[in-house]
Amino acid sequence: MKKLFSLVLIALLACGCLVACGEKKITSNDYVALYSSDLSNMDYVLTSLAVDHEYNANFVDGLVENDSYGHYVGALAESWEPNADATEFTFKLREGVNWVDFEGNVVAEVTAEDFVTGLRHAAEFGSDTGWLVEGLIKNYYEYEMGQVAWEEVGVEAVDKYTVKYTLEYAAPYFYTFGAYNILMPINKEFLESKGEGCKLGAPDKTTCTFGAVEASSILYNGGYILNTFDPKSQITLVANEEYWDAEHVYIQNVKLIYTDGSDQYAAIKGFEEGTYVSASLNAAWADFDAYKEQYKDNYYVTLPNTTNFYVLFNYNRTNYTHTTKDTQAAKDNAKAAILNENFRKAFRAGFDRIAYQAVDTPADVAKDMMRNVASVPALVTTSDGTEFGTLVEKYYAERAGETISLADGQDPFYNPAKAMEYINAAKADGIQFPVTLDLPTYESSKSLVAACSSLKQSIETATEGNILINVVLMDYDTLVAACYGVASAEACDFDINTFTGWGPDYPDPKTFLDLFSTSEGYYLTSVGLHRTTEANYNAGDAAAIEALELDEYETLYQAAKAITNDMDARYEAFAKCDALLTENAIVISTGMDARGYAVSKVVPFTKSYSQSGISEYKYKYMVIQDEIVTKEQYDKAYNEWVAGK
Repeated sequence: MKKLFSLVLIALLACGCLVACGEKKITSNDYVALYSSDLSNMDYVLTSLAVDHEYNANFVDGLVENDSYGHYVGALAESWEPNADATEFTFKLREGVNWVDFEGNVVAEVTAEDFVTGLRHAAEFGSDTGWLVEGLIKNYYEYEMGQVAWEEVGVEAVDKYTVKYTLEYAAPYFYTFGAYNILMPINKEFLESKGEGCKLGAPDKTTCTFGAVEASSILYNGGYILNTFDPKSQITLVANEEYWDAEHVYIQNVKLIYTDGSDQYAAIKGFEEGTYVSASLNAAWADFDAYKEQYKDNYYVTLPNTTNFYVLFNYNRTNYTHTTKDTQAAKDNAKAAILNENFRKAFRAGFDRIAYQAVDTPADVAKDMMRNVASVPALVTTSDGTEFGTLVEKYYAERAGETISLADGQDPFYNPAKAMEYINAAKADGIQFPVTLDLPTYESSKSLVAACSSLKQSIETATEGNILINVVLMDYDTLVAACYGVASAEACDFDINTFTGWGPDYPDPKTFLDLFSTSEGYYLTSVGLHRTTEANYNAGDAAAIEALELDEYETLYQAAKAITNDMDARYEAFAKCDALLTENAIVISTGMDARGYAVSKVVPFTKSYSQSGISEYKYKYMVIQDEIVTKEQYDKAYNEWVAGK
């Protein structure tokens, strides 16, 4: 679904305004939304950021997509078929699908060779999502390392309209990767026209402009074309008249208007003026109850989801640009505390996550949003119907010596008395108190600042002042550089970070649990560490990995990853990984993606729905009606949707 989540999701949803909007006279032709993070990369096979997926998913189609029920259906592929042991997947492409330029002119037909080009470009330019297929698509990783020729990589244009992938091991779920950007096509001739460094076999990012953030940098085969892009101002998209499935593109114009999140009432005011199509009712409003009463026949609760947001610790901090720690002793003590299991558990036991969510979310929904494992409890089930979360509970109990429910919708960890027990245990371990943790946030967002204040209040109160939170207010660009879009482990300028979340790219626990692999984990950089495979892996990394028991985690992870012929055994093995992360409080979930009360004129359940991949970002299928949706209409549509799923 989504890799590293963009700040736009947090900022907009935290202020209750991830909305659809329109002109004064609302029709199905126009959609306007607020956004707070600019498009950063149109080289769609390279980026892992949701802020980019939100646009690129509309510009370029992949092999498959999700319909409004979440079913996987053909996009550029009409059909697909695995071999007997699911180590090969063959996709038959639609004929007559066109690439167009930014002016809508037909340039070429989409062919199987485009998928070969797309994957090769991803490998040669070091795609941020390459690790998804490293060790899975035959010889992909070996090609990245320069160990084999491209012809030995497991992707082949069998004929003009047939592409085949050969895998290192059985992966029955591989077809779902076709809904993700790493397998999207690129026209070779156009790619190589964008600079000498774009040529296959001779990559050089400094002389390749493919995917630069401008409309002319790519070709389009999706439902929309980038029309205008004015950073921190406005982005517009127009429907692609040559789109192969144009009959299901009902919205012709998309306008995205920049907001810094400072006006919490912007969306609802516009909705009431007849400008905006949708708005959220924000529990942070002083007059929230009045709005709730006003729209009592119309508001509905947005759906649960498979996204997980976290508090992450910085396990080897070296950047102290923004801090109140003025001595090396204070820095060393805070680092030692973060590496101490009792300290992390004290933090978790003192963190009232429901109150944290309820800053701008109705209390009942805030509780329902709770998630308590590193992955998603219902992501997969064993052959006897046992949910993955139940398996995690079993192995958590083995590690912790106690049985608790890790199900969504409740908080088994918040316990101020236990927090003090853990504080005393950490003192016995040699940690000096009080310990101050630097927590950065976006200064322009009232809701984000309020959420951090809630976290600060609950932690400091529950731990009787032994853990102190220093909320560091930052402008957006500084925040991104310090803790969200960090380019290296050394850039991480925080002790704790609440801006990181993950959604599944495919329906398998590995999509979450590879994040903390010491050899390949995407999140290692985000927690101040280097992978063991990197040249700059150092003694600080090794000490942190040992203290966190991530060496044991790596053993468990590699064992689970290697199980490919028995999915029940695979899920059991990955559950042990999740249990270690959860029991050791290495990662602390703060809940699923933002939910709340919404009012809308978008016809319920018409847009794409997905629990993995990037189809959910498509405007395709979405329909707008003239009148506000009623609860009765929504409930009827919901029941029909559930039956259709």
